[in-house]
Amino acid sequence: MARRIALHYVPRDSPLHRWDGRCKFLGLLLVMISLVQGNALSLTLNTILLATAFALSGLPFGRIFRDVWFWVIFLLVIFLFQMFLTPGPNLFPFLPLPASQNRLRVAAFTCWRLAVMFGFGILFTAVTRPREVQETVLWLLRPLPFLPGRRIALMVSLTLRFFSSLLDQLDEIVLANRARLANRRKNPLRRAKFLALPLIRASLIRAEDVTLALFARGFREDVPYPLSPVPLSHWVPLLGLLGLSIVPYYVVFIVQ
Repeated sequence: MARRIALHYVPRDSPLHRWDGRCKFLGLLLVMISLVQGNALSLTLNTILLATAFALSGLPFGRIFRDVWFWVIFLLVIFLFQMFLTPGPNLFPFLPLPASQNRLRVAAFTCWRLAVMFGFGILFTAVTRPREVQETVLWLLRPLPFLPGRRIALMVSLTLRFFSSLLDQLDEIVLANRARLANRRKNPLRRAKFLALPLIRASLIRAEDVTLALFARGFREDVPYPLSPVPLSHWVPLLGLLGLSIVPYYVVFIVQ
């Protein structure tokens, strides 16, 4: 059984879990668009929205954070690069470090934006079943009859599940190497070898098993896939997210 729950679907009985998957995807799209060029007000509102969504979902936030703690190191590296490479006057003239107030602001906003984006991505995968993702892609591609909608939807759903299972397999290989003291090898190439080769082998076996399972179940693209209509009540939160995306830009326009 997988020890990590980040980037996995976590079953709960919450409003976010019961929300239609198509509306969840459109809501995620609205949030990501507002974060691309978002100002301080937009980032603040989306951060509050993310914290509220996690509280409503009933997900174990502490355990999820332990699963993705390495992203903190990644954000720290980005912060240092932005701090020392963005042009601007020196913030500390008495120190031989090229740090400036503009660099500090740019670095903080970049890391803040990436952290909120990643948080919404984790939340979406935790409250959305893979079947809902498949139905959402099929619903979006249905107006385009020249595209193989069922094949693309299945590929997207399987890719998400394959990525999460790959992370689980990586954890198992790391534990197995640690139990065999392979992590104490001084040669980094040999350590990488005993980590990469089992992971590639497990990935190929998993891909073959999925292919055989699809053939055994008689998967066909020409069979119609019925989709239920989206309830009208599920569109209401999208209006709130749309307003949340527009309000920061309207406030900035009024102030200017």
